[in-house]
Amino acid sequence: MNEATLKESIRDIIKNVIQEELSGVGAGAIKNHAQAPAIEHSDDNGFVDDVTLATMKETFYIPDPYDREGYMKMKEFTSGRLGIWRAGPRPLTKAYLRFLADHSAAQNAVWSDVDAELVKELGFIPLSTIAVDKAEYIKNPNTGKKLTDEAVETVKKNTVKNLNVQIVFADGLSSRAIEKNAADFLPAFEQGLKSLGLSFSTPFFVNNGRVAIGDEIGEITDADVIAVFCGERPGLNSTGSMGAYITYKPTMGMEEARRTVISNIHDQGTAPVEAGAQIAELCQTMIKHKMSGVDLKLI
Repeated sequence: MNEATLKESIRDIIKNVIQEELSGVGAGAIKNHAQAPAIEHSDDNGFVDDVTLATMKETFYIPDPYDREGYMKMKEFTSGRLGIWRAGPRPLTKAYLRFLADHSAAQNAVWSDVDAELVKELGFIPLSTIAVDKAEYIKNPNTGKKLTDEAVETVKKNTVKNLNVQIVFADGLSSRAIEKNAADFLPAFEQGLKSLGLSFSTPFFVNNGRVAIGDEIGEITDADVIAVFCGERPGLNSTGSMGAYITYKPTMGMEEARRTVISNIHDQGTAPVEAGAQIAELCQTMIKHKMSGVDLKLI
């Protein structure tokens, strides 16, 4: 048997196993759930079905459950891997393939860069940290907290005096979070600031930047509030979640307790438009009380 024939045989075996499972436990379970999308079997073209078409809230593989309706109602409140069943002590093939697909998406969100065209389209002022590449940025977090000398000069040239809010975006640990949310979030946030009479300047975008990069920008610009919007560490079911880290008069090396954080800004969490309006009001509150973080919660 040559290599080509062997590969074809393996491909057929995998396809047959998956189709057998889909025609049995899994397909029947999903089919009985009214809101679950129909699963189309693949043609004989060497490819298997896309295991990511159904969300984890819709995925249910348990045969003959005691209370299917109750189980599905419970699953509406979580994207966790519930009801994926097993093949003996191991996961079903389709459940395992789904895990691999979601894990790959999470890795891709961490290791990829935000599309340069999007940065340009949104009018961001690009900055860089001292991290020489993504590998160093991941392995040495401190490199994502310090601007290059050139970036420092760029910030100085674009500093607006007596500014209320300086907006900063950073890829953080998910470029996908910025690509999915920034375009919807930013107009809502800026409109909210305008309606409250707060001044703001053109946002910066920091490539390979972490949350604390806003502290250095804060010291340079001396804005009242620094609002950093950063890609959050992705999970298996959430690769595009953006976090907001807002601080009143931040300083380098400050305690993390001085930050106010709003996480899970994405289409399945806090909607980007809703978050924009909420955070604008939060900035106004910080300026009024001249504080943020834990201190602001205590008043």
